[in-house]
Amino acid sequence: PTLPGGVRIGMVENQADYVSAALNGVRNTAIEAAILVMLVIYLFLGSWRQVLVVLLALPTTLILNFGIMKLLGFSLNIFSLGGLVIAISVVLDNSIIVLENIVRLRRKLDESEVEEFAISGTTEVGPAIIAATVSFLALFVPFLLVPGLTSLLFRELILVISGIVLVSLLVALTLTPMLSALLLKAPAKETRFERFFDRLTQAYGQYLGSALQKPWRVVGGFFVVLAVAGLLAPGIGGEFLPPMDDGRVVIKVKLPTGAALNETNKILHRIEKLLEGDPLIKSSFTLVGGKVWGLYTYEIANEGEIDLQLVPRHSRKLSTKQYIARLRSKVAKVPIAGGQAMVSQMKIKGLRNLGEADIEMKVRGDDVNKLFGLAKQAAEKMNESAHFTNVYVSLDLSKPEYRIKLDRVRAAELGVSAADLANTLRSLLSGAVPTQFRDGDEYYNVRVMVPESGIRSRQDIENLPLKGSLGDYLRIRDVAEVERAVGPVEILRENQVKEVIVRGDASGVSVGQALSELKALMDQMERPAGYEIQYGGQAQMMGEMQRSALSILFFAVFFAFLVLAVQFNRLKLPALILACVPVSLAGMAYALFLTRLPLGATVLIGALVVTAATINDGVLLFTFADELVEGGRPSFPAVIEAAKIRLRPRLMTTLPIIFGLVPLALNLEEGGDMLQPMAAAAIGGLILVLPVALLLMPCIYLIFTRKGGHPDPKERLVKKIAAKENEL
Repeated sequence: PTLPGGVRIGMVENQADYVSAALNGVRNTAIEAAILVMLVIYLFLGSWRQVLVVLLALPTTLILNFGIMKLLGFSLNIFSLGGLVIAISVVLDNSIIVLENIVRLRRKLDESEVEEFAISGTTEVGPAIIAATVSFLALFVPFLLVPGLTSLLFRELILVISGIVLVSLLVALTLTPMLSALLLKAPAKETRFERFFDRLTQAYGQYLGSALQKPWRVVGGFFVVLAVAGLLAPGIGGEFLPPMDDGRVVIKVKLPTGAALNETNKILHRIEKLLEGDPLIKSSFTLVGGKVWGLYTYEIANEGEIDLQLVPRHSRKLSTKQYIARLRSKVAKVPIAGGQAMVSQMKIKGLRNLGEADIEMKVRGDDVNKLFGLAKQAAEKMNESAHFTNVYVSLDLSKPEYRIKLDRVRAAELGVSAADLANTLRSLLSGAVPTQFRDGDEYYNVRVMVPESGIRSRQDIENLPLKGSLGDYLRIRDVAEVERAVGPVEILRENQVKEVIVRGDASGVSVGQALSELKALMDQMERPAGYEIQYGGQAQMMGEMQRSALSILFFAVFFAFLVLAVQFNRLKLPALILACVPVSLAGMAYALFLTRLPLGATVLIGALVVTAATINDGVLLFTFADELVEGGRPSFPAVIEAAKIRLRPRLMTTLPIIFGLVPLALNLEEGGDMLQPMAAAAIGGLILVLPVALLLMPCIYLIFTRKGGHPDPKERLVKKIAAKENEL
């Protein structure tokens, strides 16, 4: 009500709209994941009583985890809730293993009390799930140790997953057996699915027995799978963070330096006319003669921008990326003499290191003119390629200026030095501060200078007074020549070295693929000695991400190896388990290649989930097989028996994770853009984890821990003859 007439307040940008929608989307994804997980569990267990045990364990775990988040001061955001979605799929692993083992023992020994099954079933798998959980947690420890933006971004996600998994272990060892003793009084009836699964288990045992006859052939087959994934890897694009479909679009206009503010306004007004009546635009905001950078707005007469906010994602059929591609063709029809209009998605606020464009190429050297020439050549090569758009050079040499050249001989005759000339020009044109004006507690500089109206032409500068050595006054034209020229608008330095930045966005390919193409183009371009090219923006962040990812994966595997070595009290079995991890990770390469999703920082989380699933399966299989071997069973039948017994819990733990990640991979809700590549890659890796656990691990175990029982051809022949004699 206090505003003057005709003045109103409007919302220019409200990121809370997208944040709220994203949080709701991730929350819905978590609910969908929980429902899918419950359906898979019911299918395998065949009893709602058994599902109820897991169903009660889930909210207990999540409520305890929210308490931990509150203590740590975490907020609800895409990453913390994304960790929740991942954890919902992983959190039930321990409870499922304990519950399945209790149910298996109950069917096997019906005469005992259910309390005995609960105790013995938990005791039997307790050490294995403790080792698997500690190994899982060890995988995430490097995120807290390795510095960098990647670790900083995913710290909350990692800690949320770690907290939930740790709580889930406590729930699996305490609450799950207790609920099983209370709810599973009556033995469950055998369902049609269970009879089918029993036949499937027997068929799997026979097939595994045949595969174990020639284990090296199986290992060779998986090696081929790994090699093909390595060949496909270069075709997978790369990026730092996936773009969010938040509907935030910016149209930037750059006119030649010196263009009047009115000319910039005319161009932006024409573009505004093109946007009129577009039903996909919720709001727009135009800034003429300036640029917003952080919290500041800079006055630049020849620049301007239009900020667009599209309607929410569920109200439009086009994604932000598709809308930008369509809008570029429209804006390209607006004639801009000597300038350009660039349409792009607004960058993520708060990540200053990402730069103003997808790719920033820094040409560094001493001479500004040579730097500008090299930068122009690079920009021309980028414009010739169809995979770059919005290409421009940061350095502008078209700024009109006056240059004053001192005639040193004449100046010496008149007793004027170069310092006298420079100080006089600085005082007259920039102003001198002889005193300050005081107003209360505030002081204001009093600047004495020639008014702007007094400097309109070259002659005005030539006529400025200059004090001579004898106290007389001269004119600038008496000792110097004033000429028109053009120069750089600004000169950039990084580490005290001059540089010119060539910026551009990727078009039709991922940032990583565009960067690889640009590097190949720059290798073909000749450069003078002393001039170098570096890459900033997303390219720099991707390089740092790759180095951080390698460090994190190395330390993760190292810590997991230490935990497994303590669990098994030897080095061979941990080494065998970790040797299977690269094969499982190959599934991620297949998934990313087929879905055309680029490899980014979030995929690293999926890699750790796949690694944890592989380790979990290996620990369960090798632990049980070792127990059978120590009980006197030969390795060959022992590993078959262990694989058959662990088939059901293996499927019951892997399939829920896969189905739980499906909603994220499909990106059906707002806010899932950031985690979609991670979910898709993790699903591909987990799909390959199944054959790795079902075939590769038993074969490797048999090859490296063979202890009798593996029939050779002669032994099989003797047994056949003996069996035939018994029949006769």
